[in-house]
Amino acid sequence: MYSVLNPKVIYQDVSPDVTEHDIDVMSDLWEIDGRDVYRGARDPRYTHANVYWLYNEDLERVGCSEHTLKDQADFRILWFRESEFGTLLQEDGWTIGDDIWSYFPRHVFERAINEGWTTPKKLQEHCLIGPVRVLTWRDVVQRPLIHRCPVCRYKSLEPFKCSTEKGLLDVVDRSKVYFIDDDLVVHIPPKDSRVWFKMQQQHGDDSLQEQAQQVQVQAVQSESLLLAPPPVPQAAPPQSE
Repeated sequence: MYSVLNPKVIYQDVSPDVTEHDIDVMSDLWEIDGRDVYRGARDPRYTHANVYWLYNEDLERVGCSEHTLKDQADFRILWFRESEFGTLLQEDGWTIGDDIWSYFPRHVFERAINEGWTTPKKLQEHCLIGPVRVLTWRDVVQRPLIHRCPVCRYKSLEPFKCSTEKGLLDVVDRSKVYFIDDDLVVHIPPKDSRVWFKMQQQHGDDSLQEQAQQVQVQAVQSESLLLAPPPVPQAAPPQSE
C-alpha cells in the first residue's frame, strides 16, 4: 500500500501475520478511527517515517500508523482492506468478483487450461495481441515492459533473440482492463477510483492516447483471447547489464 506521508514508499508486506520485530512486544489497547487495536514497536525497516503496525484483538495485522519524523503527534492511519487494490490505494469501494474465466467464452477457458495459461503473467502474455489487459496490483505500481519485434510486430513480455522495441504495456480500452489477484480473481474498482491516475502518474503516461492509436488496427482485427494468438518467437533470457 502507498504511504500517505511519502507516496514513493510502498508497504508490500501487508499480510495479517505478526511482523518479526513485534513478536513478544507488549502493547496497550488503543482506539483509532473507532477501532480497538494494539500498536506494535517501531518498524526499523522504514526511515521516511516512524511506522507502527496495528493489530486486532486476535493479533492479526490490520493496518499501520506512520508518524512524521519531526512530530510524533502528526500521523496518518492506513488500513488493510478486503481487496488488495483497495489496500494499495487506501480506497474504499473495490469489490471482488468472479474468476477471470467468467468474463470470457467457454472455449477460451478450455484452451487456457489445456495450454497452461494459469498465472497472471502467462495470461497477460496471451492478451498482448488485442485490447484485453489483465493487471495485478504490481502492474499498477510498475507497468510491465513489453518487447516488440520491429519486423513481425509480435509482442512479448520477454525479449526476442532479434533486436526489439521496448515500451510499457499499453492500455487500449479501459472497459477491457481486468484487475486480478494471483488467483485470477477479478477486483472491480469504484467509479471514482484513483487507479487510472496512479498508472498515468507513476509513468508519465501522457502518451496513453498515442499508444492506443498504434494498436487500434490490431485490436479491430482481433478480439484478443477470442482468437488464437500467433506463435510467439522463442525468447532469449534477459541479458545482465
